[in-house]
Amino acid sequence: MKLWPVTGLLIGALLVAESAFADSALSLYTAEYKTKMSGLGVTLTRTLTEEDGRYHLTQGGKKAFMIKLREDSRFSVKGDQIVGERFVYQLSGVSNRRREVLFDEEAGTIRSLRKKEWTEHPWSSEVLDRLSQQEQMRLTLLLAETPPARISLSIVDGPRVKLKHFDLIETEVLETPVGAMETVHYRLIHDEPDERSSDTWLAVHYDFLMVRTEHVEKGSETVVQLESANVGGRAVTGRAP
Repeated sequence: MKLWPVTGLLIGALLVAESAFADSALSLYTAEYKTKMSGLGVTLTRTLTEEDGRYHLTQGGKKAFMIKLREDSRFSVKGDQIVGERFVYQLSGVSNRRREVLFDEEAGTIRSLRKKEWTEHPWSSEVLDRLSQQEQMRLTLLLAETPPARISLSIVDGPRVKLKHFDLIETEVLETPVGAMETVHYRLIHDEPDERSSDTWLAVHYDFLMVRTEHVEKGSETVVQLESANVGGRAVTGRAP
């Protein structure tokens, strides 16, 4: 495993006191990614905004009348933990799917919609939705002195709350459409690693923005690749160590 690169920028971020951290816990950004859905090329736009301490993460894309995807996650940050409020996933066109998660701390419940059926789980501040889990990875890395060998996250999806483990593979310079970027590479541990694999690369010098994901299942590969982005007011460009 390669040594963790430490920069002045990261050191400064690590010295922020927790009392002030919630105000700027996650840098805001807009990013565009290329992927394929149902064999069609699609541009996904992902945006993280914040107002009065509440974050709104959106992701969406469409291809004519064939495909339309929209995901929304609303959450807050308390210390080192993202606390969910609501998540909605809507896919329409060639196929139609809707997923939803309602986090209700006052009622002590988390309600999750999948395949047109609602299920209920006990509320927990550590349970994340499918979209906010990616921001939790960023937050964990921003607070870490070195990249954790394993990041474990609890994700709700329908009737299941599953603890997922992401193992650090290495730090590496990844070639991307915006240039060479220094990244940390994590892999999701699957129960059947010979049948499925999921990898993600996060940009070290841009507050661990997602640069690339690869998912392989039953011989079919899905890639999501960064095309352009602006993080905290900075345009993302290639940067090698």
